[in-house]
Amino acid sequence: MSRISKHPNEEIVENKVSNIFINSIKNINQTEDVVSFLNDLLSPQERVMLAKRIGVAYLLLNGNYTYDDIKKALRVSQGTIAKIHAVFALQGEGYRKTLGNMLRRKALKTVLAEAMEGLTPLPSKGKNWGEWKKARRLAKRKREEPL
Repeated sequence: MSRISKHPNEEIVENKVSNIFINSIKNINQTEDVVSFLNDLLSPQERVMLAKRIGVAYLLLNGNYTYDDIKKALRVSQGTIAKIHAVFALQGEGYRKTLGNMLRRKALKTVLAEAMEGLTPLPSKGKNWGEWKKARRLAKRKREEPL
């Protein structure tokens, strides 16, 4: 990330700037607008860095991944993973609230997809069972992707 100036602003100025930043994010409603805003605001390296941090937090909240799994998947250091894990231990309410909602929706989608799979009609007499089984395997594999 960019360096912060050695000359700090007064607290009143910092608070106003911080409020402008928060309100600018809060007022974005469309996905395209979010993408455009973040592309204007952040450098490509900053976007990657923040995305990786969120990815680490997501995988830690998921609970099914070890540090090594996360390190290999996202190409981050164990120090980065440990810092984010420490945030969860000390606070992390923002991560939990935002990413927890995503995990719950994903879990609900998975449950619904599995229920719907059980309701998938069998192919009619004379149809190709091999193609039907292949399509089911592909659908199941797609649901099991980690991200």
